[in-house]
Amino acid sequence: MFDNKFKYFNYKKNNFHEIKTLMTNKIILISGPTATGKSSLAKNIAEKIDCEIINADSIQLYKDLSILTARPLVEKEKTKHHLYGLLTGDIKWSVGKWVHETKALIENIIEQGKTPIIVGGTGLYFKAITDGLSPIPDIDYLVREELNDLLLKNGLESLYLDLQKVDPVAAEKINPNDRQRVMRALEVYRGTRKRISDYWTMKRVKYIDKPTINFSIEANREWIYERCDLRIDNMFSEGVIDEVENLQKKNYSKDSPILKAIGVEEISSFLKEKISIEEASDLVTFKTHQYAKRQITWINNQMITWNKINAQYSDKNVVEIIKKL
Repeated sequence: MFDNKFKYFNYKKNNFHEIKTLMTNKIILISGPTATGKSSLAKNIAEKIDCEIINADSIQLYKDLSILTARPLVEKEKTKHHLYGLLTGDIKWSVGKWVHETKALIENIIEQGKTPIIVGGTGLYFKAITDGLSPIPDIDYLVREELNDLLLKNGLESLYLDLQKVDPVAAEKINPNDRQRVMRALEVYRGTRKRISDYWTMKRVKYIDKPTINFSIEANREWIYERCDLRIDNMFSEGVIDEVENLQKKNYSKDSPILKAIGVEEISSFLKEKISIEEASDLVTFKTHQYAKRQITWINNQMITWNKINAQYSDKNVVEIIKKL
């Protein structure tokens, strides 16, 4: 429905007129592989309707490494952005924390008569909105501290062996080298005395009850890889080496989330003169391609019912998204 508070949209002419915004309680979700123009699409929509943008990229939550993480410079944007550059690189944020923060933002944005746009590439964030969260209670931080001590003392392989004993179902599904997931599974077991695999079978709790309009960006894989390569070239020319060098000076602990960003390890190896700048760039490119491939697989498996939009037709995509409101 339209009223005199909202912007009007002439669909036939694909022409946006200065009026007001579309009254809606709906949330726009935009997902897609890295470097496919998700943020640009959200900003283009924001030029046409009254909305605010919420970040759904776990690494762009952090203040550090704006170049390496391709975090939008939201301070220069007219549209209000949320959850970008929020945390220092050593702070851990769970999916649950993100959902609760996002829920409050959504309610506030809708109360203002605006449309929330949630955009990013972290699939688990979107799954938490559309499907809800497993009902795992908060775990005492001391449990994680004890596990960190065991990790330093005995190594990840020892912790994985522990997981195989207490939760073989989870151990079978978790990669032995996936430190974060191994630690999380053990943390849940030690903190609740229940296996994380048991929580997986429980009914998920939905915290966000507003209707969503879901869009996933798709494109030819080679086109995505070319976009990734161009982004990486730009990163190096824009000063990403200095950015990583400054990060090292902060002396974050080894398990700090920001250190997991693609490029930190490779550029750090260059700074330590272990590899050449060309080798560092090639490794960053390879890992970025692998990351994009994983995102594509997630979208194909987990976002089957989402509306597909082509990354190469930005103007048309804006039209199609606004039509759905």
